[in-house]
Amino acid sequence: MVRDNNGLFITGTDTGVGKTVITAGLLGALRRRGINAIAIKPIQSGGILRKNQLVSEDANFYGAVTDLSYTPHELNPICLQAPLAPAVAAEVEGVTINLGTMLDHFRRISADHQLTVVEGAGGLIVPLVGNEETVADLAVSMGLPLLVVARPNLGTINHTCLTVAYAKARGLKIAGIIINMYDHQNPGLAERTNPGLIETMTGVPILGLVPRVEGLTVEGENPQPGDLISIIENYVNIDQLLKSIKNI
Repeated sequence: MVRDNNGLFITGTDTGVGKTVITAGLLGALRRRGINAIAIKPIQSGGILRKNQLVSEDANFYGAVTDLSYTPHELNPICLQAPLAPAVAAEVEGVTINLGTMLDHFRRISADHQLTVVEGAGGLIVPLVGNEETVADLAVSMGLPLLVVARPNLGTINHTCLTVAYAKARGLKIAGIIINMYDHQNPGLAERTNPGLIETMTGVPILGLVPRVEGLTVEGENPQPGDLISIIENYVNIDQLLKSIKNI
C-alpha cells in the first residue's frame, strides 16, 4: 500500500453511471481552488483508435475540462480496444497486464501532485487481471478512500448499498457518495427518497446530487464539458469531501 490519503479513488455502482464526468468535474473544481490535483485512469477498455494509436476518451476528457498539459497516454498507461471487462479485453488482445504497472504509474504521477483522483473501470468487482484481481484490489493497493458514483433512479439503493458493503468488507474507507444525473426539476418519488435511504442504510454521506450537464459530451474528437466545473461546485460539497479524505 502506498501513501495514505494523497488522493481519491472514484468507483461506480455500475458502468455508465458517469464516473468520468464526476472525475473530470471534481478535478476542475479542485484546480480552481489552487490545489495541484491530477486525474488518472489506470486502465481503460473500449479505447478509440486514432492515428493508429489507442486513446482513452476518458483521459482525453480530463484535458478538455481542465488546463492539464498531459497527453491521454500519460494519464492512462494501459488502454485496450475491446469494450469488455479489462481482464477479458486483455486476453482477447493478447496483452499482459498487472496491478504493479498501474501502481507504479500512480506512485510516479502522485509524487508531483497534492492530490490524485483515480478513476476506476466499471464497478469494484470488475476483473482487471484474470478472474482474481479486480478494481477493488487496485483501490486497496493504492490505499485511497473511495468516492462512489451512483444513479438516482429505481434500483440504485440495492446497487449502492451492495457496493458500499463490499468496499467495507475489503477494508476500504469511503469518503462519500455522489448521485449523478439527478433531475432537480422533476424528480420522481424514487429519486426524492433514494438519497436519504442510501445515506441511512450505508452510513456514508451523500456529498452531492449532480444534474445532467447541458451540452456535455465525453466521447468524440472534440469533447464538450459544458458548464461542468461550475455544476460540480454548486452541487457537490467539496469542503466536506476534502475533510473526509483528510480524516480517513
